[in-house]
Amino acid sequence: LHIQQAFDYYKKQYCKSELAQQFVASSCLIPVEHRGSVVICFCDRTMGKNIPKCKTPKGAAIRGSLQRCGLIRASGHELFRGCIVLPTYDESENVVSAVGYRMGRIRVGDKAIVYWHKPDPKSFVDIGMSFAKELIHAKTYH
Repeated sequence: LHIQQAFDYYKKQYCKSELAQQFVASSCLIPVEHRGSVVICFCDRTMGKNIPKCKTPKGAAIRGSLQRCGLIRASGHELFRGCIVLPTYDESENVVSAVGYRMGRIRVGDKAIVYWHKPDPKSFVDIGMSFAKELIHAKTYH
């Protein structure tokens, strides 16, 4: 749910931004066949301002969900900050992956193209189980 809401928000931001639309029309990074797409999104770094603060239960749940799936980093920064984003949908119209093309200045350590894939639900279970085993191991032998 939160993944879909994030991409819906990014779509709205793209529709509002003439700068982003001009970038799409003129950029050699964005494939020509995608330039007229209705799914183009823009991450203008404002989504975090519209989500409740992490100190509230609702804000913590939303931010935690987006962080676990990789759309928000531990620092609170959005993965696609400053990017034109092209999501890919499955047959149920759920976002399953996305590619972001960074607009403007690219900071040291940032990539011009950012890739994201929705994590497999089973991976959360595997990560949780390995963490639990580490905790048990630490208590048993230390």
